Amino acid sequence: MRRVRSTLKDGGFPILVAAGVNLLLLLCICVLLSNHLVPRFGYAVQPQESHFVIGSYDRDRTHIVSVAPGDSPRLYDGEDLIRDGYAGFEKRLEKWNSANPARVNVILVLDKAVPSGVVMKLTDMILAHGYSCSYAGVPAIE
Repeated sequence: MRRVRSTLKDGGFPILVAAGVNLLLLLCICVLLSNHLVPRFGYAVQPQESHFVIGSYDRDRTHIVSVAPGDSPRLYDGEDLIRDGYAGFEKRLEKWNSANPARVNVILVLDKAVPSGVVMKLTDMILAHGYSCSYAGVPAIE
């Protein structure tokens, strides 16, 4: 019986190493790239659960304000940080003024850790301008 001999000097070990390195690089690239593909808007607010939902609203006259906890609460209008805390929020409320302020709706998205005193102060500021105020929450899982 004839013996078949390979013309390769080495075994297939270098090819296996190269394939393993390529696989590892591909895995690293997938993990690193996919980590930045999800849109993030600068912070994460975890609202409290609620059994109620907000009905339909006019998006042109609605402003969503997110409140993150801290020594001085951080307020965001959409994705924009409102500078100067409460004073900056007061200026923003004045900027939203319209002929019929009762039609302007401000939705507060509050983190669980925001103190109730901050919630009451923001609500009073909103209501003092004649705007309507709503709170957003996540649906309760039953």
